[in-house]
Amino acid sequence: MKKIWSLILLLGAIGFTACDNSDEISYQDITVNFAANQIGIDEATTKATVAVNLSRTANTDINVIVSFNAQDVVLGTDFTITPAPVNNSIELTIPEGSSSTSFTIEKKAGVLFDGNETIEFTITEIAPTSGFRIGDNGKSLLSFAAIVSEGSELTLEGKENDVNYYNVVYVDFSSNHQLPVARTSWNLGFYNGDDYRVVLNGSFATAAVSTGKSDISAVTLADAEEAAADNSRNISATPMSATGLCIDLIDSFDGSLEGTAFAAISANDDENMVYFVASETDKSSVENWYKVKVTRSSNGGYKIQYARVSETALKTIEVAKDAAYNFSFLSLETGEFASVEPQAEKWDIMWGYNVGSTMGMPYFMQDMVVINNVAGARVATVSVTDQIDTEFDAFGEAQLASLDFSSDRLGIGSSWRTTSNMGGATGSLGIKTDRFFVVETPDGYYYKMRFISMGLGNDGGERGRPVVRYALIK
Repeated sequence: MKKIWSLILLLGAIGFTACDNSDEISYQDITVNFAANQIGIDEATTKATVAVNLSRTANTDINVIVSFNAQDVVLGTDFTITPAPVNNSIELTIPEGSSSTSFTIEKKAGVLFDGNETIEFTITEIAPTSGFRIGDNGKSLLSFAAIVSEGSELTLEGKENDVNYYNVVYVDFSSNHQLPVARTSWNLGFYNGDDYRVVLNGSFATAAVSTGKSDISAVTLADAEEAAADNSRNISATPMSATGLCIDLIDSFDGSLEGTAFAAISANDDENMVYFVASETDKSSVENWYKVKVTRSSNGGYKIQYARVSETALKTIEVAKDAAYNFSFLSLETGEFASVEPQAEKWDIMWGYNVGSTMGMPYFMQDMVVINNVAGARVATVSVTDQIDTEFDAFGEAQLASLDFSSDRLGIGSSWRTTSNMGGATGSLGIKTDRFFVVETPDGYYYKMRFISMGLGNDGGERGRPVVRYALIK
């Protein structure tokens, strides 16, 4: 593969000569750009990540130098940058086979900001230069204040090396911010609102079923083997099989908290059942399943007891509720709570591998889009009758009243693309050009959004790095 890419780059540099010198054919340079040209850090946020992207992956390391110009803030006194700058420049490397890197700006503790402070970042140098160039989005302005973006275009960084859906990506339209998170970083989420609810990580193909017992010490490997023998309780079943994964073993498709596989956590410990839980990497054998019991803790949060079903020693961990976030997320594999979602009102949509529905059965698939319905996001679909570019640009505030908004978590789901012509799907592979979407964000703004490329069909994109365009309506 490296030899093939080397040949492509060489041909791109020298071109081909046909009948005369005017018939040169060259491959398009790979461009280096900031993911967004404007980013905000509001009063409640302590840090921001600035991503630098390639237009497509390369077969060599790309060294990038970013300079910066700070206004009304001082490096080291008011903020820090990681990695640390050298001579007022940030040195970055986009590794071979990757398509992105980033650096982080963090406020110093105790520093007060007026909101007019800014840092302008500029991509000043790249190496190598043959076959590569700095793109049109070579500058990015970071403001130490909340911004309301008028719109932008983001390349979502779901891909890591050759894995197309390594990350799920959270997007906040108003701040032009994306947050890629490893999709396998958690199994269970614990609701931070007034109710006591546990959710499953659909991006990690997590499933759960009640053991029917409330004493976790009484749950044995034999109980798990019995559950595995029952197709309606087998959390390892193949979702697409005729006797496959029962819909009761995953959370409701629409994302309603009343439809979770775990029952609501009762104040009476004896009413809380022990559950078998397994995710993508734990389903190969029954011995790898977890037994999990969740109760309410004395601090108003959750107490979690768990172990592999073949183990007798239990692990116990507690977590308090944090109202700033929708959920707190636990990895059973590491025994630690993971940093996953941004704060509750700091994201609008999430793209990635997730669970959807095929013929009424759960099916785990790539390129799913969910909305932040728990924090109040809603979405409407706009059908296009002629030219999507023209109708997308023309859509404005006057048309909002005619839309039918939905709080369904999968209100976008897989409806924006066609990845296979199996099962009766029609149309060209790739992005559907007969629709776009309007998202009402948790903080009350309306953005129209559509995908530009996804790496299928003839869109020129890259699988695992879809490009989304959005614009503020009001």
